[in-house]
Amino acid sequence: MSRREREAGFSSVELIAVAAVMSILMVMVAESMRTLASVRGEQRAGFQLGDVSDRVARKLTADVEFAARVFCADTTGMQTLAALDLGVELSSEGCRLPKLTSHGSFEPDAPGAQETGNVLFVSRRGEKLEVGDDEGARARVQTYEFCVTAPLTSEHALDLRRFVSAPVLDHSALLDFDDESARRTALASLHEQGVRFAWDPTAVPESAFWVISANGELEPMPMGRRVPCSEDPTWSRPFGPRRMRVAQNGDSTRFPTPLYAQPLGAFPGGFELKLDGAEQGKLLLLRMVIESDAAQGRPVRAEARRVLATQG
Repeated sequence: MSRREREAGFSSVELIAVAAVMSILMVMVAESMRTLASVRGEQRAGFQLGDVSDRVARKLTADVEFAARVFCADTTGMQTLAALDLGVELSSEGCRLPKLTSHGSFEPDAPGAQETGNVLFVSRRGEKLEVGDDEGARARVQTYEFCVTAPLTSEHALDLRRFVSAPVLDHSALLDFDDESARRTALASLHEQGVRFAWDPTAVPESAFWVISANGELEPMPMGRRVPCSEDPTWSRPFGPRRMRVAQNGDSTRFPTPLYAQPLGAFPGGFELKLDGAEQGKLLLLRMVIESDAAQGRPVRAEARRVLATQG
């Protein structure tokens, strides 16, 4: 081979070396692009998680802000919750109300203590309904609805499920009617408007609920009967349709789950509630850790946390 022919191209060894270098570069570029796509996918998933969890936290905040009472794990809270027909047994699902503490701060539960809860149970002010008597007098009476939110299994993952009771009359509103006839007429009118129960928040739970009949009679709620509730179709199970879920117990360097409670079976997952203060003035800590899978299958987590003042 002449000198000119040797300078006209690459030798086979040189071609092999160039091909090897190009292959390595292409692999590096492809890996960089895949890593970049993964990072962007996780960022998008994180932004979406934060947006959805913030919206859910705002709805839970509204429940507390409009609540006449936020219930805790005392006799009143437990028995009032037992008076509702939720269609699901919360205790068997590892759910419990938070205990009311007086630490002056929100502290993790001590070993063996069970102060943290994962059930938000409130009596929320409902509509004011207009009633009248036979003489044309009109009055507006306050109603309540009981709202219960808890992390329950849905489609093989934890999701928040929210239950709302049938409307319940504030029993004290009956004191505004001077005579039996006017009261009976008002109760009959409420029955026609779908209000079949009354609640006296000042009474002991065993005698706090009453049944309103079609003819305006008010009778103590019989033993074994419970106030019907239904799952709220407007925002119950907010995470499942978006391929998100309430995080289950497990180590995480950024968002440990749980943070305040001692893990016990499925309790509490990524939904924790703490109550601290006095009976008529409490602070509620709401902590929620939500997760989803990014495009590459790695879990992405976001946290929402609120500290809310309660009225009762």
